[in-house]
Amino acid sequence: MFCSMAHILIAYVLWLVGGTWGLHHFYLGRDRQAFIWWATFGGCFGLGWFRDLWRIPEYIFAANRDKGYMREFEHKRICYSTPPFNVVRFCGELILGWSFGVLVRLCVPEEHAYEGIGWLICVTVPPLATALGVHVVANEKPCRASFYWPLVGALCGIPWLIYDSGSIHYSSILATIFVNWKGVQWNPEVGNNRPFCRRFLCLVFCCLLYSTMWGVAIYQTASITTKDGEEIPLREAIPNFFNSPAWAEMKESLKQLYKFYQVHGFERLWEEFVEKLDPAGEAHAYKVLNIKENATEKQIKTSYRKLAKEWHPDKHADPSKKAEAQEKFMEIQRAYEILSKIQSKRMKMNTRDRRKEEDYDQTGRKKRMKDEF
Repeated sequence: MFCSMAHILIAYVLWLVGGTWGLHHFYLGRDRQAFIWWATFGGCFGLGWFRDLWRIPEYIFAANRDKGYMREFEHKRICYSTPPFNVVRFCGELILGWSFGVLVRLCVPEEHAYEGIGWLICVTVPPLATALGVHVVANEKPCRASFYWPLVGALCGIPWLIYDSGSIHYSSILATIFVNWKGVQWNPEVGNNRPFCRRFLCLVFCCLLYSTMWGVAIYQTASITTKDGEEIPLREAIPNFFNSPAWAEMKESLKQLYKFYQVHGFERLWEEFVEKLDPAGEAHAYKVLNIKENATEKQIKTSYRKLAKEWHPDKHADPSKKAEAQEKFMEIQRAYEILSKIQSKRMKMNTRDRRKEEDYDQTGRKKRMKDEF
């Protein structure tokens, strides 16, 4: 009893801190359900996570092979030749099957989805992914299902996919109906006796594969909107970024950091890295005012006045240029304020340091005079 209470307490703590990623299910040996929770953000956006609030004790009894739980489980198997219909499981099969199918469909670029090999992939592969998603949920204990029936149901949805390659929900619905109609059986195995390392590596592999698929889908379908309102596909924007001046500057900064590490070691590398990040905005301010980093206060003021006069909004009559000038004018003002504040702080610090040195010299002289006396 004490052991069960301790397991329940640990399970609830894991449910609270990592329940949306299925951490408590992995602890209880329910690896398949942990993956489902991770893939659907806590069991269909947190609904499954909330339901686990009162389901965790039952999971604990199943994991510990509790005698009362085992008697009840055997009684169910005697009363029902196959597991009774479960609305929650049915919805889970439907959602995960549909999400798997949509994910595979999104991996195909839209311009290739209606011709040639792209069209063939969009018609044949999503039903297989849908069947796999339904199969994952259908095999959650205490049930067991073969891959055959969800596959048959998903393939029956191909006619709708031929008409519209986005109609994956038909395959998901049919796969779920078929697996509940013919494919579900009792799973006599209770608990999880597989080694921890094997379980962990298997779960990590599945999560990485699923994440990779989402990465491919986002890369193929997402787009970036420019300030002109033009939508550029992400798969075009990323290669352009690696050819941009920003990436060239970043590479140069990384090279400089590596050279700094070779000379000064790891201890001072972090300080140099923070300086490169320019948290105070000092380096950017110097760049905006077009002056060197060792510029004097007089040079900063001269450059500021010159640029502020050049980019003042009242000097630009064209509305489009006036908006640009106003933005540039505000940037120049911010840069001047940053540098003025930094220089003021440094002057105060220098004054404080000089006073400390003077006090130290006076103390030393007094001590020497006292010793001589």
